[in-house]
Amino acid sequence: MENILVFAAEQYGFAKDKLHFVGDNCNKIYAFSKSGEWYILRIGERPADFVSQTKAELDWMRYLSENGINVPAPLFTKNGERLLTMQDGGKHYIICAYSAFPGQSGYMHWNKNDPNLWNNALFYNWGKLMGDMHRLTKDYLPANENDIREHFSRFALGDSIKTCPAVNKIAEHLLDEIMALPKNKDSYGLIHADFHQWNFLVRDGIIGVFDFDDALYGWFALDIGVALYHALWWGRKNDAGYDFSGDIIKNFLDGYLSANQLDNFWLEKIPLFMKYRQICKFSWFYTPNNVDEHQQERIRNIENGALFTGFELDIPIQSRKKIEL
Repeated sequence: MENILVFAAEQYGFAKDKLHFVGDNCNKIYAFSKSGEWYILRIGERPADFVSQTKAELDWMRYLSENGINVPAPLFTKNGERLLTMQDGGKHYIICAYSAFPGQSGYMHWNKNDPNLWNNALFYNWGKLMGDMHRLTKDYLPANENDIREHFSRFALGDSIKTCPAVNKIAEHLLDEIMALPKNKDSYGLIHADFHQWNFLVRDGIIGVFDFDDALYGWFALDIGVALYHALWWGRKNDAGYDFSGDIIKNFLDGYLSANQLDNFWLEKIPLFMKYRQICKFSWFYTPNNVDEHQQERIRNIENGALFTGFELDIPIQSRKKIEL
């Protein structure tokens, strides 16, 4: 890793000894300053054929940033390259850098127990930001026609789910329904696909979204469903027992529809995509030889068409009709 850091510092023009390690999840993340501005350095072990996907990710971030969306702007190398690649220790790495949010030190992560960081205004702004992104993506053209993010595929779920026949059968039917959905400019395009509350920061109600690793071509209702599922999964109730469910859904959709219009057909599909994300979550944690109480509960909920135990989903659409799971 030392060789990679030296190489990155040289190519991006910053002092290596000024790097600050931030975290290590799917990628190694560092922060550095250059000309008085802060930037993020991302190093990921990826195969060489993923370079095109990463270029496409960075190009979309560039487009959104240039059009006023609060996302990190890619930093080019001294040679004008959007990213770097390097072999080290027999492994292939993709290296890229992008701006931090202006005044990022003032941004904070969400907190369901802090009314300043989990409230109706935040839910509205979250939805509006996604709506702005979807409206803009309708006119987005990749800088290079060979650098294109992947399209949603029925193979998005891991193989582990196949070892749970009851859930796998439901997942197959759900994916059949999703893959049969129409695609047009007003319903389908390049989306974040992982726009949950751990992938944005907040300052004075303003949201900055990051982590575009999962960006793909998919339905706008999918992006909404993923965000709302995670909003409810992690933030439905605070420690005092207040239930935010109705507040989250109503204000998020009000914000979204203030920026991008979806007709009732697509609003009615949001629960479908929330159920998809629920099954994704199940597949992430499912181990057939160790099905604990939580997994048993998740299986029961999926079989019964419930997102969460004791929870009824109400999506407020124009007709104010309750959407059945």
